Amino acid sequence: MNRNLVINASPIILLGKADLLKTISPLAKTWIIPNGVIHEVQAKRPIDPYLSDLASNSEVVRQTVLNIHSSIAAWDLGRGESEVLTLALEKPRTRVVLDDLQARKCAELFKIPLIGTLGLVVLAKRKGLVPLIKPVIECLITVGLYINSAILTRILVGVGEADQRDNEKS
Repeated sequence: MNRNLVINASPIILLGKADLLKTISPLAKTWIIPNGVIHEVQAKRPIDPYLSDLASNSEVVRQTVLNIHSSIAAWDLGRGESEVLTLALEKPRTRVVLDDLQARKCAELFKIPLIGTLGLVVLAKRKGLVPLIKPVIECLITVGLYINSAILTRILVGVGEADQRDNEKS
C-alpha cells in the first residue's frame, strides 16, 4: 500500500496490546502520529515500543498540529481525534485510522477517507499479512476491543471465515 495513514490513540493501544503493530506496519508507506495522540497513549503506557513496532516496515512520523481546523474544533472531539482529522484535511489523499464513533461521523461529513482497527485487520488478511482474522479479532477483544456479534459475523463472512448461516444463529 503506497499511502499515508494518520492513526489515532485507540487503534495504536489496541493493536499494541495485541502485539499486532508489526503485522499491520506494511499497510502504510508512512504512519503519521499527531502529538496529541502521542500524549494520549503516553498517559496510559510508553509509546516508543509501539512506534518501533509500527516502524518495522514503514516510516513513522510524529506531527505537530499547531491549530485544530475550526470545522473540526466545532465537533468538540478529543485532542487526538481532532489532530488526526485536521492533518487529514491538510494532507489530501490521507486516510485516517479511527474507532471513535463521533470522530468517524466527522470524517464522513468532511469526506475524509477512514478505516478502523478492524478494517486494518481485514486489509492485513487481504494483503496476506495474516492467514486468518478470527483469532486476531479474538485477541483484540481480549485486550479491550468491543464488537457487536452481528458485525463480527458480517466481517468473518466477508473474508470467507464464516458461513452466512452463522449470522442467523447469533
